[in-house]
Amino acid sequence: MDEQLQNEFLYGEEGEHQQTYTKLSDKYEDVKSSAITLLLVGIIGLLALILIYLKVIPISIGGSTTWLFDIVMGGLFIAFIIAGFVSLSKAGKLKVEAESEDELISDILDWSNKNVHKEALETDLDLTQPEEILYFSRFDQIKDLLMHEFETADEALIDELSETVYQNIYENDNE
Repeated sequence: MDEQLQNEFLYGEEGEHQQTYTKLSDKYEDVKSSAITLLLVGIIGLLALILIYLKVIPISIGGSTTWLFDIVMGGLFIAFIIAGFVSLSKAGKLKVEAESEDELISDILDWSNKNVHKEALETDLDLTQPEEILYFSRFDQIKDLLMHEFETADEALIDELSETVYQNIYENDNE
């Protein structure tokens, strides 16, 4: 029974794995690093093509395929540069959203530190139940409190923060 509850929590009722929440600040860092990489590869590639064209870097390609090589590689490097600028634009938008989300996370954690207490969570619980059952009951109560107080927050974010609140209350209390 306990294993079944744990599997439903981890994989959902249908057995598919539930995704954990990815913070927008992490997504921003990923998109920004991808954009920089694309720009660097594109610029270095175009510079290498120019140096090959100017015969500074000697590469012997058959005479009839030189123009094909130049066009294909030039197009590829230009595509990298364009993709890099598009990614930088997306990163700029994500940065604004990430700052807003980080502020919301801070607000939720501050609120939970002030308003979610071990004693209140355990008033209606049968503490003789196994620890696994108590975990799910406590987690659900924390999640309900956060969902009620922060109705506009993403549910996946609330799930992630509920776990953090649970750890702050119960696991740090044991140390």
